[in-house]
Amino acid sequence: MSKAFEKFLRGKFNLQESYPSLILGAIIVVILGLLVANYLSRRGQQQQIDMGAQTKQAVEEALAPKAGSEYTIRENDSLSKISEQVYGTQELWSGIARVNNTANPNRILVGDKLQLPAREELEQASAVLLGTSYKVQKGETFFTIAQKVYGDGSKWTILHRANGSRLLPNGNPLVLADSTISIPR
Repeated sequence: MSKAFEKFLRGKFNLQESYPSLILGAIIVVILGLLVANYLSRRGQQQQIDMGAQTKQAVEEALAPKAGSEYTIRENDSLSKISEQVYGTQELWSGIARVNNTANPNRILVGDKLQLPAREELEQASAVLLGTSYKVQKGETFFTIAQKVYGDGSKWTILHRANGSRLLPNGNPLVLADSTISIPR
């Protein structure tokens, strides 16, 4: 046994000798208690942070664009960025624009919805845009064709010149339905 404990048992315990030791012991107990409490609270916070990161990742995965689904455009999206995320290449952006009848592929709005078809369907749509010829559908004009193949209707004059610059009697450019026109690149 320790001498202080023996003195206490014999009744010769002197408070004046043990008072500083008692205060020092109490301070050590309080500090240890605070350290343990701090450790336990931080451990709980770390678990909450980990859960928050997992939740955020799960939400991002759920909102990520997927082929064969509808996607809502978010801030800082572009058709090439969406194409890269979904199909692994930026080159299919023009097919996404065509499938969704996007008038200006350089300007998409947050909150708008896009259909993201299967890759095969998108490659077919892109092939039309990248081809050097185009079969004119009923009701189409050089302007609407230029919108489809160049993404800019104002480039209709390029198509018009490349295909003979023929005009109707009223002065409008002539393009016949079911004809095949060349598309300069």
